[in-house]
Amino acid sequence: MHEWALLLFTVCLQIAIGGMLTLAIFYKKINQWGEETTFKAMRIPLIVIAALSLVGLIASFAHLGTPSHALNSIRNLGSSWMSREILVTGLFIGAACVTAGLAFVQKKVHHWLLILSALIGLMDIYCMAMIYANSLVSGWNSVHTFTSFYGTAFVLGPVLVASLLAPLLKDKEQSLIKTAFYIALGGIALQLIGVALFGSVLPEVNMIEGTNALASLADYQTTVAIRWIIEIMGAAFLGYLSMAKQGKVSVSFAYVALAVLVFAEGMSRYVFYVLGA
Repeated sequence: MHEWALLLFTVCLQIAIGGMLTLAIFYKKINQWGEETTFKAMRIPLIVIAALSLVGLIASFAHLGTPSHALNSIRNLGSSWMSREILVTGLFIGAACVTAGLAFVQKKVHHWLLILSALIGLMDIYCMAMIYANSLVSGWNSVHTFTSFYGTAFVLGPVLVASLLAPLLKDKEQSLIKTAFYIALGGIALQLIGVALFGSVLPEVNMIEGTNALASLADYQTTVAIRWIIEIMGAAFLGYLSMAKQGKVSVSFAYVALAVLVFAEGMSRYVFYVLGA
């Protein structure tokens, strides 16, 4: 599997997008504590989200070769989903960095910037998925690509934000961890729907290699099974946090849940790229 740069790019961007969406959802509740507390709560998540988006950008350059290739690729916006993805990805990274930078300059988080960044990010995931959905690779050109990409954002984004906010939430508003847990469960459910539909919507063969996606994945069934076991474990960790009594939130449990789910989603994305290897 030679698409490690793309794996890093897609996962990092989708975590960042899911994190920005979660912050936009959490804002109203956190803002009840006052602007100063809101800034203190969100500053670390904003830095991490901006950093992840930049790591994704660097990974994309590793795939494209040089930044100039990205500029050349953006010329076909009317006909190329890759051109659209490059443009919208740039817009999201710019919005994420501006949102974080402005928050630090003004000591205030702007809700409208969180919402705008999240909407651009959701559009970016769609553009990412359309690149693969319009390919000739069996397994990529299906609804599973969309459920996988959006699922990763909805699973990892809320867990990232919840883990970064855990030190503050254990003394204030733990219902936000429950919200993060429910969003993550929704992301897992979305991925399961994609898995359920996977076999029924596949074209017969990979038009490039002449193989069926299910045949390509035959040697990776154990990997897929282990991935889902790890995913369930991560969700269980987060579920435990969401049900813990006020003031009993363990920060270490939050980070364990994040690490476990990142590993599981990384395994899932690895198997996804195996289809095109």
